[in-house]
Amino acid sequence: MIRSVGLFALAAMLAAFATRASETQGDAGRGEEVFMASGCPACHGVTTEDNAKVGPNLVGVVGRRAGSVPSLLVTQSLKNYGVIWSVEALNEFLANPSAAVPGTAMGGILTDPQQRADVIAYLAALKE
Repeated sequence: MIRSVGLFALAAMLAAFATRASETQGDAGRGEEVFMASGCPACHGVTTEDNAKVGPNLVGVVGRRAGSVPSLLVTQSLKNYGVIWSVEALNEFLANPSAAVPGTAMGGILTDPQQRADVIAYLAALKE
């Protein structure tokens, strides 16, 4: 009896872990929807031809150095941030840009972790 209770508890813990892990997985399709609905395209281009925005173009952003794309809103603080945009760095930045990089001009905040994961999956899919 004790053994079956232990196995049941283990199975329940694994199921809970799998649920949490799937919640942090991003979906690029949902991410595009969140990106568009959040007003991000007002400042950021998402095609190689769309460079007339005030914020940096986001094509190829994952793997690129922060502040390395010229735009009207790339601040010195963002240039000095010095990170390569990874999933983790984007997650921290999009959760609260001004806390991650004081002095940034980025105003958009994505407080929902699933929406951030989805938007980051969308951004990762934007290839040159």
